[in-house]
Amino acid sequence: MKTYKQLTEKRAEIWDTKPKTLKDAEDPEVYIQGWGRLLFSQMKSQCVRALKEVHDWAKSGDFDIVENKMENINGMIEGIREIENEMSKPTWKRKITTLKRQGK
Repeated sequence: MKTYKQLTEKRAEIWDTKPKTLKDAEDPEVYIQGWGRLLFSQMKSQCVRALKEVHDWAKSGDFDIVENKMENINGMIEGIREIENEMSKPTWKRKITTLKRQGK
């Protein structure tokens, strides 16, 4: 009997997989499905800003918008976790170490 691997759709992925500088490796440009390309730090700050907006909408009692935004935020958080997992892999850490040694 054949076993099949479940395909999952990535929410975000590192766009430039061959960074040329240490700064690019530590804060890579990521492609976010439905958003476009952002730096990883911008993606995280965008998520924080969206959570603050949800808090304000919840205070005002507009829960239809809160529900819609929370779905978007959940997708963004999944994307952040995917990027963090990718950056914690040995291949990405090796790229950072190589760039540090080269002094780039």
